Amino acid sequence: MVCVAPVWDADDIPVRFARLAHAESEGRGLVALGRPHPGTGGAAASYAEALDALGVADRLGLGGPLLRAADLLVFPVLTRDRAAMAELVLAALGPLRAGRGGAAPLLDTLTAYFDSGCVAAEAARRLNLSVRALTYRLERIHRLTGTDPGDPVQRYTLQTAVIGARLLDWPARPL
Repeated sequence: MVCVAPVWDADDIPVRFARLAHAESEGRGLVALGRPHPGTGGAAASYAEALDALGVADRLGLGGPLLRAADLLVFPVLTRDRAAMAELVLAALGPLRAGRGGAAPLLDTLTAYFDSGCVAAEAARRLNLSVRALTYRLERIHRLTGTDPGDPVQRYTLQTAVIGARLLDWPARPL
């Protein structure tokens, strides 16, 4: 369903629409709001942004009920040069394939760790692990990649690679 609202009312109508869709779908509804664009092609550009926002939300597991494309602009930037992002993912995370069970469990560990603000206890809870088990996994990631998830300087590269892996659906899809 598409809702087109005038720019002067850009906040009120989409917020109401998102709440209604969320309630009517028993909490499963998700509304994406594209940025306002001028001219006759403005609605189409906004619609395309909203669709992209839904795709990003699906790959990254973002919730709603309202997603604003303006809040997600960094993700298209990260994947604009797919080859460069794939290279970063493989360089930073490729060694995780040598882990027990392959890269996926360790990638899930990093995802939970970063999504929880690098709070080990919260990441462990999200993964149904003990804090010690999570700490062991983070140490294993450090040994395999040579990158310490706890080091602020190294964490940025690792976290960007994790986001890229999620956007590119790696390791499920080869790069």
